[in-house]
Order: sequence, then C-alpha cells, then structure tokens
Amino acid sequence: MDGFAGPTLERVLGCLTGASGEGALGEALAGRLSADLAREERAAGTAGGAGKARGADAVPLFPLQPPRSGRDLLADHVTAMVCCAAVDSAGAAPGMDWLDGPVLLVGGDRRADLAPRVLCLVEDGDPEPLREWLSALGVRTEKPVRLV
Repeated sequence: MDGFAGPTLERVLGCLTGASGEGALGEALAGRLSADLAREERAAGTAGGAGKARGADAVPLFPLQPPRSGRDLLADHVTAMVCCAAVDSAGAAPGMDWLDGPVLLVGGDRRADLAPRVLCLVEDGDPEPLREWLSALGVRTEKPVRLV
C-alpha cells in the first residue's frame, strides 16, 4: 500500500489553495479539462460530419453557448465532489429543478449558496467560505468521497 486513502475534499482544497504551489495545480487542472473538452468536441464534430452536409442550412434548435473555460469545468467538478460528500456524510440529497437542473437538498431545502463559495476557491484560491459552508452542514472533508 502506498498510503493513498482515496479522494477527499481536504486534499482537493489543499491542492487548489496553495498547499502545492499557490494554485499552480488548479491552473494545470483547468488547462487539462479545457484540453479534454476540446478533444471531445473535435471527436464529436468528426463523427457527425456526414450529417452536417444534409443539414448545413438548418438552424440549431438551441442557441449556441460560448465555449466553457477550464475554470468553469473545474468549478463544476469541485461542485460535484462537494455534493457527493454532502450526500455521503451530511444527509443531503440530490434534487432536480425544472429550470436550473441538478440541485442539492439539505433538510429538504434547496441550497443555492454553494456556487459562490466554490467560485471563491477556484477563481481566488480562497477556501474559507467553502470550508465554513461544509462545516456548517457537517460535511466531513477528511472522509474519502464516493462518487455516487
């Protein structure tokens, strides 16, 4: 055994807040996520190339969205990990909002206050708002996260 106990929120917070080089790992992760997304989009474009010739004049059903940045993707990944940890260790539950999509329910109430705290971590390298939020909910950051 090499001592690896699995992914924990504590390890993620440490990696993104300077414990491993002042956010350099966060920048690297954001870049990696952007590259992976670009590769997937190129592969999807190549696979759908035959259909494009027939529907070249068709108007898309949904407006085109701006490309997502690596930081956006990193924030989504951190949010997903936080939600899994909250479900696993603090009695939270996943929910669905008809307009906003997936939401986190704590005690039956929708928690809309997670996103700004994750953005403080990802964009500013400040873990304190998220740490306080996790502590108030009783989420154990040292416990390995099960991706459910």
